[in-house]
Amino acid sequence: MTAVAGESVLVVEDTELLRRIYTDKLAQEGYKVFQAADGLECLNVVRTQPLDLILLDLVMPRMSGLEALEALKRDPRTKDIPVVILSNLGQDTDIQRGLDLGALDYLIKNSAKPADVSAKIRATLDSRGAAPAASTAFKLVILDHEGDADEFIASAKLPRRFFCPACEVQLVLEALPRSDKPGWYEAHMLCPKCGREF
Repeated sequence: MTAVAGESVLVVEDTELLRRIYTDKLAQEGYKVFQAADGLECLNVVRTQPLDLILLDLVMPRMSGLEALEALKRDPRTKDIPVVILSNLGQDTDIQRGLDLGALDYLIKNSAKPADVSAKIRATLDSRGAAPAASTAFKLVILDHEGDADEFIASAKLPRRFFCPACEVQLVLEALPRSDKPGWYEAHMLCPKCGREF
């Protein structure tokens, strides 16, 4: 049940020990693994990293898994990323809500061993025919004072030209392929560090 080259998984779990156990198991199987401790961190990672699947806990601080799932499915850039819910016994109504929101499957944490989690991820990716991560989006750098850069900065009202005001790192132009028009892209400016959009 090893990963296909380049497949990436985000593990969203607020319990550090469980997050580490799942991350270690998936990394051993060849996945590129990202981690988040709550829904807000999940959304930040999703905006900055191409992902093939999200393993999502439901009960977390700051932003719950269900709130994060709602945000993911509302956003055209992230709505097609498969989500597998991690839940505890007794969360049947939450699980059903997650499935209604677009999650593909779920696991009960109390009874799922790391091998079960890995098997569920592999089965989910195989059933969906996971797309290569590289085709998800492109992150491009625009050179300041070149071409129409000054006009673009004025039009987009970028407060610090091509730098994030909070992180002081250079923004990138994220180009997302349109599913309705092959070869066409939608684009926005993004901080590669904090995930803030401009």
